[in-house]
Amino acid sequence: MRNALRTLSSMLLIMLVWGNRASCTSSPLQRFEPVYWPTQGWKNTLPEEQGMDSAQLARMFEYIDSHEIPLHSLLIIRNGYLVTEAYWHPYGPSDKHSVESITKSVIGTLIGIAIDQGKLKSTEQRLLDFFPDQTIKNLDSRKKSITLGNLLSMTPGLDCDDSKVQPGLDSTIDWVQYFLDLPMASEPGEEWIYCSGAGHLLSAIIHNEIGTDTRTYANQNLFTPLGISQVAEQDWAHDPQRITNGMAGLYLTPRDLAKYGYLYLNRGKWAGQQQVSAQWVERSTREQAYIGNDEYVGGLDRRFGYFWSIFPEQQYYGYLGRGGQELFVVPEENLVIVFTGALRVGKEGSLLNLINDFIVPSILAESSIPANSTSNAKLDSLIQDIAGTEQDVPVLPQIAQDISNNTYKLEPNFLGWSDMMFRFETGSDEAVLTMADSPNLKIGLDNRYRLTKSLNTRPIGLRGQWVKLDTLFLDYIIFGDFIRSEAYITFADKEITIKINYLNWDIPSIVIHGNLKE
Repeated sequence: MRNALRTLSSMLLIMLVWGNRASCTSSPLQRFEPVYWPTQGWKNTLPEEQGMDSAQLARMFEYIDSHEIPLHSLLIIRNGYLVTEAYWHPYGPSDKHSVESITKSVIGTLIGIAIDQGKLKSTEQRLLDFFPDQTIKNLDSRKKSITLGNLLSMTPGLDCDDSKVQPGLDSTIDWVQYFLDLPMASEPGEEWIYCSGAGHLLSAIIHNEIGTDTRTYANQNLFTPLGISQVAEQDWAHDPQRITNGMAGLYLTPRDLAKYGYLYLNRGKWAGQQQVSAQWVERSTREQAYIGNDEYVGGLDRRFGYFWSIFPEQQYYGYLGRGGQELFVVPEENLVIVFTGALRVGKEGSLLNLINDFIVPSILAESSIPANSTSNAKLDSLIQDIAGTEQDVPVLPQIAQDISNNTYKLEPNFLGWSDMMFRFETGSDEAVLTMADSPNLKIGLDNRYRLTKSLNTRPIGLRGQWVKLDTLFLDYIIFGDFIRSEAYITFADKEITIKINYLNWDIPSIVIHGNLKE
């Protein structure tokens, strides 16, 4: 009975919210027919030219700075124009960044395109019908009834909550079989859970049914029409069976990610062509699953469409990817917002405060308002400041010279680190860290990261400073990812102590000891 009442109330609320939008005399999309398409790039204007208050946006950047929110980029597009674009060092406009779980939203769009093209029939098709020759464990009537719509809305009924399945996934070479074999936890369509495996199963369906891998299909049917450069293999990971990762793994520039949001803002149309049907956009961004008041997003009422989170009270939708890779579309305000960053996992919802308290309130009119040169100058100055500035390198302490070129043997540790050596040169703004089985890692001593190519990951960025006469502080990033950590390295006589803090997860510090290698 409670579920029935909840469902009824949810339907009434969504009908009210979306019905009111539909009944308006004109929608934002009708008022703002694009005067250009950003296929070749975004055009910039001042915030006031698009009805936004630059003073309010300046206050947002002051808030970000005072609360030490670890962002990498922030883009605001209104009426099709880039009104604010900010990058934190070492990032810039052309740098590709992991979009994490926004990858799943892209998968959802590709499913819509495949249905539009007749390559898939509908969201009512059964999951297992696409895998007729596979032997599947835990098979029952509930599993047989899972549909594409259940996967898209994260209501498959599978026991596939991310926190449960990750350990098993790490130990298998067949991800698709792993997800198909999971036991059922509920009836399909009954309960929303965060199930990344749903995205990967859909990627496998695209791969099998269309006859090309999902990345290639996305390049041909989504990215290229939007003017997004061909996504190379290294910029969209695949599983051991070479199925394009449907859970995460896609890298785009923030400007490219904004184009994807702009496609949805314009109901699937781009440069006069319907890239994905308006009907699919509408279905994807209306409630398909109920979440309710969700602590993850600060207690806001959250619903779920087809790989989009919907906030009916705020009248926008978006996707919150791990670590702060986020995309939001505010149709009533003709607004697209992009974030990339290195937030602590689980705190991604905090970025909604920037939208609700600063970005949306900065909108004062549909079109231009009087210019404000003072607040424009302040906003520009703040954006310049966050790009980071080179600083003078302090005189190195004596210990830097004493330990330079010494090799330290580390005690056994789960990181697999063994030998470590630093090299410092008087007057240089760089140091070098050498470790076994690793390239020489450059360290910026002037407040600027130095990037070093890595064999196993994206480039590694390091900057450091001596915080005590015997202690070197290192700030470590994986460039284009949300991974960030810090280390305090203390030297005493012939000993070394390394304390590592991981900044993306609530886990204890790791301490490693070592001794001078004779």
